[in-house]
Amino acid sequence: MCERSADVNDLLDADGKVKGVDGLHVVKLPCSGMVQPNMIETALKAGAAGVVVCGCQIGDCYYREGNKMIRERLLGNRVPTLKKATDRRRILALWLSRPQKDRFLADTAEFVKFVASLPAPEVAAPAAAKPAPAAKAAEKPAETKAETAEAKAAEDGKDAKAEVPPVQENKGPIEDTSSEAKS
Repeated sequence: MCERSADVNDLLDADGKVKGVDGLHVVKLPCSGMVQPNMIETALKAGAAGVVVCGCQIGDCYYREGNKMIRERLLGNRVPTLKKATDRRRILALWLSRPQKDRFLADTAEFVKFVASLPAPEVAAPAAAKPAPAAKAAEKPAETKAETAEAKAAEDGKDAKAEVPPVQENKGPIEDTSSEAKS
């Protein structure tokens, strides 16, 4: 959460938990533009049910364009982007000004309820270690990452080349709440 967006300081306990929204923890950063997609993915992989990115209103970033940069990354219009496998329903982006504390509470409480209604995310079991092949391994040509991914997907019975729809087509809660998009 951008420290200059919605002023939620009086809503937080000593551990950064939001009073009134069970399960919501706030991590403050100087600017939402400091959030990288891999940070969101890491939080989700570590067990977070969802992630809220909260920044200044679009066009009103204290650091000029940080909120636009993370917004474009979440929407897939700027690199680095979220990985295709990332469940975008579990990500909410809010663009709020300092006095919009009530909107922060309402939107995040609704999001927490929404995420709780989703099925538990699939967690991949760690792969078993395979013994190294003998001397013939040196004769085998190196596989590309794509070939390796396709082979692994074939083992799992999945199509590695299946397309994931872009965020813009997702019916999940990543949305543009800026005034620019509404005009």
